Amino acid sequence: MFRLPKLTLLLSLTVLTGTVALAQEKSLKPGINDSFRDPDVKEFLGRFEVESREVFTRRKEIVAACKIQPGQIVADIGAGTGLFTQMFSEAVGKEGRVVAVDIAQKFLDHIAATSREAGRRNVETLLCKPDSTELPPESVDVAFICDTYHHFEFPLKTMTSVRRALKPGGRVIIVDFRRVEGKSTDWVLNHVRAGQEVVEAEIVESGFQKTAEDKELLKENYFVAFEKPAKPKLEFPIIPKNGGVLHRPNAVEQPRSGARVVFDTTADSKPTDVNKGLERAARLLNLYGVAGLKAQDVKIAIVLHGDATKAVLNDAAYKSRCGADENPNLPLIRELQQAGVDVFVCGQALSYKGFADAEVAEGIPIAAAALTVVINRQSEGYSYFPVP
Repeated sequence: MFRLPKLTLLLSLTVLTGTVALAQEKSLKPGINDSFRDPDVKEFLGRFEVESREVFTRRKEIVAACKIQPGQIVADIGAGTGLFTQMFSEAVGKEGRVVAVDIAQKFLDHIAATSREAGRRNVETLLCKPDSTELPPESVDVAFICDTYHHFEFPLKTMTSVRRALKPGGRVIIVDFRRVEGKSTDWVLNHVRAGQEVVEAEIVESGFQKTAEDKELLKENYFVAFEKPAKPKLEFPIIPKNGGVLHRPNAVEQPRSGARVVFDTTADSKPTDVNKGLERAARLLNLYGVAGLKAQDVKIAIVLHGDATKAVLNDAAYKSRCGADENPNLPLIRELQQAGVDVFVCGQALSYKGFADAEVAEGIPIAAAALTVVINRQSEGYSYFPVP
């Protein structure tokens, strides 16, 4: 009896979030921000900072619920007249920073002026775009969005910019109007584009994880927290600095002792980058390492030819040929060799590329051809792995 409304809600969420994803080239609420193009700041002070507004009367409780720590960097997105910007300035302290972000330059000018008057030197302002906060990558610990999300004309694009701006593990706090048919005021129903369920679905679609909700804090609004997933921690048990891997002890198809593989590497790389064939071999060794095995438990051969041939040049030749100060591949090649990896360069490719044998770094064998390395190793039971 009660399943139909729930199913209807799920279908509505699917349709709405799908519509948002498809409609990001067009504003979802055209004209909603017209009043902020050239706002009368004094008028908005009377509208935003007034006891009849719930987020104003509960402002201290809201800031406390945000759990801002001293030294953090907080972005107040849709800062308006700067009510929360000034409060966050106190919370982050002298070592922290608050960035007031808004689409209206007049609001930002007001925030800058009042901050100077109050001696708040940790407040900055940033003019945003309708589809982007314009915040620098990984520059923010907390993004605070109060009664502003429903003004996002391009929510997925804007939240993507928020995700990019947050540091790994950074948080997003959303405070916005409860929009419930039959309960909310006509103003909310007409003004606010979507209810909490749709907003949460959009934010999750933008790459965030919901972490908390305070259902008792507010009545007219909701308070929800999200987090940008932290970057996974890579491990380098055998080859340091290259070929990092995640430890997945419960995954199937774990490394097995006795495997053999030949990497047929023709991949090109930028002069300052390590060749991805060498990187791939390092990753395989580190996979064995995190599984509790040793480098000796896998036999690896690499043959470099084609555009990968330059990876074996000594530093002087590499600088002359490629323009970099030194060959970034050589340290990794040495580490691979110490781990028991056989590294060859194709003699045919050296000639085709116009490299002299004397330009090859010491200790790297020159094979008659890449073909012979691959065929010989396959005859010895090596699996073939191309790295184009």
